[in-house]
Amino acid sequence: MPEASGDLLGRRLIAEAISAAGVSAVFTVAGGHFLPTYHELGRSGAPRVIPARHEQGAGYMASGYALAKGEPGVVLSGAPGPGATNLVTSVANAQADSIPLLVLTAQVDRRYVHRNILQHCDNVGLLAPFCKRSVQAASLDEVPNLIATGLQLAASGRPGPVHIALPQNLQADTASRIEPLPPAATTSAAPAASTVDELIERVERAQRPAVLAGHGVLRSGGSAALADFCERLGAPVATSRSGIGSISTAHPRSVGMLGFYGTDTAREAIGSADLVLVAGCALGEQTTFGWRPDLFADGAQLIQIDADSSQINRVYRVDQGIVGSVGAVLAATSPRVAQREPWFTRRPPRTPPQNDPARGLSAASVIAALNEASPDGTVVSADIGNHRLWVCEQLDVTRPEGLLQSCEFDAMGFSLPAAIGAAVALPQTAAVAIAGDGGFVHTMGELIVAQDLGLPLVAVVFVDGALGILRHQAEAMYGEDHFVRLGPIDFAAVARAFGVASRTVSDATDLKGAFDWALSLGGPALLAIAIDPEEVFPPLRSKIEQRKIDLMGR
Repeated sequence: MPEASGDLLGRRLIAEAISAAGVSAVFTVAGGHFLPTYHELGRSGAPRVIPARHEQGAGYMASGYALAKGEPGVVLSGAPGPGATNLVTSVANAQADSIPLLVLTAQVDRRYVHRNILQHCDNVGLLAPFCKRSVQAASLDEVPNLIATGLQLAASGRPGPVHIALPQNLQADTASRIEPLPPAATTSAAPAASTVDELIERVERAQRPAVLAGHGVLRSGGSAALADFCERLGAPVATSRSGIGSISTAHPRSVGMLGFYGTDTAREAIGSADLVLVAGCALGEQTTFGWRPDLFADGAQLIQIDADSSQINRVYRVDQGIVGSVGAVLAATSPRVAQREPWFTRRPPRTPPQNDPARGLSAASVIAALNEASPDGTVVSADIGNHRLWVCEQLDVTRPEGLLQSCEFDAMGFSLPAAIGAAVALPQTAAVAIAGDGGFVHTMGELIVAQDLGLPLVAVVFVDGALGILRHQAEAMYGEDHFVRLGPIDFAAVARAFGVASRTVSDATDLKGAFDWALSLGGPALLAIAIDPEEVFPPLRSKIEQRKIDLMGR
């Protein structure tokens, strides 16, 4: 049984429970229902409380923190109804991308739930579809264990959000100090010897083995084991979009991203392999070109490793399915792989910059300047849109979780708050948020948070006056576009209004200097960069043409 010693007011017990669970940062938007607990958190100084400007931004900050730190992010909504509804998109995004979050929401005083009380909402039911568990604390003495087990559940198996609703009246209740029950062991068990034996036998027989690495490599800490495995086996490594960073883009075995907007090199390597090891990759629509049946060569063996058993055999028939930690399986397997020469040595080319001074800068030239200026270990977050296509092809990613994205939910507005969360998690590391002028405005107000905290963060806004991908698609398919043009915004002036140093860049010769300046400040900066609105990412052009054919055939 848990031990009890001394009575505490609920507000203090809740604050202590959060701290005792090992939480080091909480991202929040304060609300009156939870003011007593905020008071206790402020008095104690631990964990660090980061005030966001919108709950969606707070959720993305917690996600960026979780990805960069490798532990659950914690978000607290102090307003019951509107705070919880504002959180929904960021929580759904975390579920889709398997990001561990502990989501705490204030709830109204449970005594008045049926009296039309202000801001009431069924928070538990609202967030349940996107959470591994969504519960409401029935009593104060439940809170410490709910928080401790919630953090553990969020990080275990396939990571994801866990939600706990905390009724307002709990803060005024009293309870004995509760020591949470000790957590269950969470170490990744080594795979069975027979499993490793079968895996070794299969890869040793293969003449042209390849690896398709997803985010499961990153979240299991398996990047070093993956590099060793592919070096021994001589296997090319393609990644899904969320798997970028699982192997350094500079590694000689890296062939780039596979998928609609990926590299021809990755497609050739995976398509000509006689064995493909799918390591922590969900084989989603984008990675598989819409689940093409000819993605893999005829007769190729497929081995799939995933912490989530439901992912195995979900789309493609596998010859060996392994449920477990990708990192643990690779670490157990790699030392037994015989060294061999690589069979595939092509490296993915990068689309060269083609700047047209009359129209604006090439996105490729911007990423090239960022690569040159960024210190080692820089964490970059990318938003949703045209710019990200170039980022995924062009960016040098040399560290695990060096590129943060909303991959499966594709939620605009992710990049800036995610970079803030990463900067809080890794205060000695430079953080760069890249967004288009469409996505940036979704969470632009969070720039104030970076300024308040003095974070070493550079916001880069690609300004082309449109929702770029949609504009290119609409013009190609219909000869005109509707509702995708954006009015002009002086983003540099907006940043200065927030107290953030800023520059507007429209000349290619100024790019490197602008990045050097922004990264040298040691605090937040914004670069508004005029991008050529007519430049189309080559794989996007191909996809648009295919879509036109599909539409005409229906």
